[in-house]
Amino acid sequence: MYLNPNTHTQGDLVLSTNPSAQVVSVSDIKAHLRIDTSDEDSLLGVYIDAATEMAEHFCNRHFITHDYKLYFNQVQSVASLNFPDCILDSVNSVNWIDTNGATQSSLLAYIDAYSNPSIVYLNSDFISPALKDNAANVFWFDFSTGFGATATDVPEAIKQAIKLIVSDMYYFREDRKRKFPMASEILLQPYKCYH
Repeated sequence: MYLNPNTHTQGDLVLSTNPSAQVVSVSDIKAHLRIDTSDEDSLLGVYIDAATEMAEHFCNRHFITHDYKLYFNQVQSVASLNFPDCILDSVNSVNWIDTNGATQSSLLAYIDAYSNPSIVYLNSDFISPALKDNAANVFWFDFSTGFGATATDVPEAIKQAIKLIVSDMYYFREDRKRKFPMASEILLQPYKCYH
């Protein structure tokens, strides 16, 4: 799909917080695989991390809430936030560094909730500030994306898809030619972000 560069302007995307919560736990996987010992808990943890990354990359979205900053070198009135279902920071949604080098912020921005990925717009009442000269990343949006802060916020289909990917990794540990597990792809398809 072609993305209009006037609407889907990209900036420097920086992860602010990387949550420790997981979509699927080691105990969930052990129950799924019917493993009674703890001998392979570390290995299963690595598989869970890898499977979750695979599923998130396939869907082009995060499942557990992540916080981001999207930086620009100038005032940007419209920008893509790269993910669906984004929420602007409720305190400092729009930020900039003024000519004195001080950080300023505003709440005068809003998100198009129906776009995929999310699009952020500056409110018409926002007055473009003078930014610090000869500096990069002087204007940015603070936002979060994901279904929620815990695994209970994530749809069951996504959890099951991750379990199936982990199962595939566990039973076929050697490298081999294969595609993404078909059942996982079917389970994840409704949550895929196309951009």
